[in-house]
Amino acid sequence: MAKSLCRIVISLLFFLPGFASALQDTIPEDSAGFRDFLVLQKEVPGLGARFFVAGTRTLDLNTPDSAYGFAQVDSGYLSPIYIDFLQAAELEGLLLSDSVPYRLDYMVLSEPASAAAAREFVAGRIRSGDYLVKTGPEDEVEDLVALASNTRYAPVEKFRLKFVSDYRLFGVTLTIVFFFLVAIIMITSMLIMKAGKNKRENLQKEYSRLIVDPLTTLLFEKDLGEIQAMDQSELDSFFPKNLMAKPLYQHELIDSIIGLNKKMKGDFKEKLKALYKKLGLDKLSVKMLHHKNWDMATMALVQINEMDLVEALPEVKKFTNSKNFHVRSMAVSTLLNLSEKVDLVFLRDQTYPLSHWQQMNYLRIIRFVSPQKDLKLGILFDSKNRSIRLFGIKLVRILGRVDMIEKLSALAGGVSDEEKIEILETYAALGAYMESAFVNECLRSENPSLSLAAAKAAAVVGDAESAEILLELVQSETVFRNKLAYLKGLYGLDAARFAEFTSSDSHPELQDIRDHILDPMLQNV
Repeated sequence: MAKSLCRIVISLLFFLPGFASALQDTIPEDSAGFRDFLVLQKEVPGLGARFFVAGTRTLDLNTPDSAYGFAQVDSGYLSPIYIDFLQAAELEGLLLSDSVPYRLDYMVLSEPASAAAAREFVAGRIRSGDYLVKTGPEDEVEDLVALASNTRYAPVEKFRLKFVSDYRLFGVTLTIVFFFLVAIIMITSMLIMKAGKNKRENLQKEYSRLIVDPLTTLLFEKDLGEIQAMDQSELDSFFPKNLMAKPLYQHELIDSIIGLNKKMKGDFKEKLKALYKKLGLDKLSVKMLHHKNWDMATMALVQINEMDLVEALPEVKKFTNSKNFHVRSMAVSTLLNLSEKVDLVFLRDQTYPLSHWQQMNYLRIIRFVSPQKDLKLGILFDSKNRSIRLFGIKLVRILGRVDMIEKLSALAGGVSDEEKIEILETYAALGAYMESAFVNECLRSENPSLSLAAAKAAAVVGDAESAEILLELVQSETVFRNKLAYLKGLYGLDAARFAEFTSSDSHPELQDIRDHILDPMLQNV
């Protein structure tokens, strides 16, 4: 492209007389220089060269295999006309090397001419702009258009079925194929899963239908003793052995018995529990405890709890500190419900904090079993887990265990402020008047939350010293909400002292608090 532009520019410059004259002067005057000039030009349109060898020579100038290719004439030998001066120079070199005398004749428009005439012819072509002088050797440039027009088109067969010749097309094709494959695999997987799910649901319905009649017959036609005395052949007549070997049938049978056990009462529950053990389903529940999936392990704990499988409690105890929240919660609930002696050691040794949900769930069970079982609540105070200790203090308050006040008193001195607040609430709920010293100590605490909790407890279990401390706190307090809490504590502890103090101080804020406390409509506000 750059060479083409250069030629165009030089051609345009030929219109300038000075430039054309300069190019004309580049033609050498002497014959040898003119000859070298023509060799450099290689071809000049309309100009050629021919060699003549006079006389008869012993060399084979005109034989077919000769390097010369001369034609014989009357007076000697005559070469073809060479329009390529480079080829003419090569032939001239051969003649010189063979010491053949020759004459070089220039041919202008196929007519013989002298060197001067040839030079003038070239100069005229240059002046007219019909010829562009070459000033140096040029690299051969392929004419791609001409090459394409002379070359027959033939498709590259080796890439006909392969896309690697165009990597972009190949990459896009691979991506599309990949997504199609993924889509096909996903759709196939979904169809297979859907078919499996439908098959499982149909089997569950069929097994449920087969289980209902035998269960109903056993519950209503046989008593507890007869169920416990049944042998394997009798059981097989109700629950076929080939079906009992199938996990899905076992699962449906367990679910049916558990569901009925939750709905039934009295003797029916005992029959179901006896049948559960007779069929060997209790072993399946214990085995399921060690399942790798937490939901299956939790289901096994529910089955053990519902069927009162006391013999499985040693295995259940291993899961009371499980890293899984649901397994851990269900294991503790099962032990609280089934253990004959609830020493609560398994709860004391838990390293995970108790959530509010767990505390409510455990409290519900403990309140239910506490009349029948001796709960060693004091063990919980020795736990390294702060949430367990707090739960133990709450249990003392909710269960009304006045006998535990002494242990709480021994514990109160070295616990956190949060536990002290819980102890203060317990003292107030149980009316522990003998613990007023602890209340007074908490009133002087720099922790506002602890001091406010102590003021609330002082209204129930405080003494004369408590009243003095409350008066001091009221006078030094600047926050309205805290001042209200301290005056409420004073009012509950000593109403006369409260009246005396509030009547002697006419501060507007104090009078507003006094009216608030004495208003029966605002007692809980």
